[in-house]
Amino acid sequence: MRARLAAAFEQLCARDTGELVEEEFRACHSPERAAKLAAIRLPLPWELRQSDRRALDLAVFELLGVAAPAARERLCDELYRETAAHFRQIRIVEIQKQEQRGRSDGRGFRTDELAADIWDALTEADREPLAEWVARQSADATLVPVPEGRPSLPDVADMFSATTVFFRHAGVTHELVLASRHHAELAHALACESVRGDLRLPETAADAAALLARLHDRLGALTARAEQLARSRTGDEDRITDLAALLRRWMTQGKPARSSKPADSRRDAEA
Repeated sequence: MRARLAAAFEQLCARDTGELVEEEFRACHSPERAAKLAAIRLPLPWELRQSDRRALDLAVFELLGVAAPAARERLCDELYRETAAHFRQIRIVEIQKQEQRGRSDGRGFRTDELAADIWDALTEADREPLAEWVARQSADATLVPVPEGRPSLPDVADMFSATTVFFRHAGVTHELVLASRHHAELAHALACESVRGDLRLPETAADAAALLARLHDRLGALTARAEQLARSRTGDEDRITDLAALLRRWMTQGKPARSSKPADSRRDAEA
């Protein structure tokens, strides 16, 4: 038991200790969003999912006289749930106080805070990234690899390159040759929305033209929806512009996932 305690403790000391509140609450600054998060079941904080942390706590329960391994596991699970709930409540109070101080100082929420709160209320259709939306549009599709880089499309009258999209990245130009002009326009439109990787595009030129028309309709609808949502939260025109742009980017590319692991550990820093 002493050896297990020492080994677990030494392993724990070799890294930075993470927070004991869920990552979603650490990133939250809105009381309304905090209330929504409190109503759903969230993964345990990163720190309480680490094997060295659990090994140490299980050894401590054994030291306290809990002989049955299954009972130690149950107690450890309960301990972690209660610990996360305790620090969650502390964080909720901090968020409420931050809002009160912000109001007294005349400071509003940050744009990303407002966007995150709006995002939680969107439908799955509004949240669907363009790459997934495009993949659903064609029963018969061909995988087209769209590379990184700034896209450009020659004029339709170009005799040699009308069906080619050029991507310039790090001083190098890559050519993406498509089956038709409609395919090229479709790939270019998606690339301009920062959609990259293997895309499922229609096989025929007619289907590509039809999908391109639906894509323009969708982008127009998302732009209008993002502005409508932004105006529902603020009357400041500059904030509306920034908020609508961020929402539209999330609606087309997907909302970036936050890392569940704390920033650089001590060993990462040493490396």
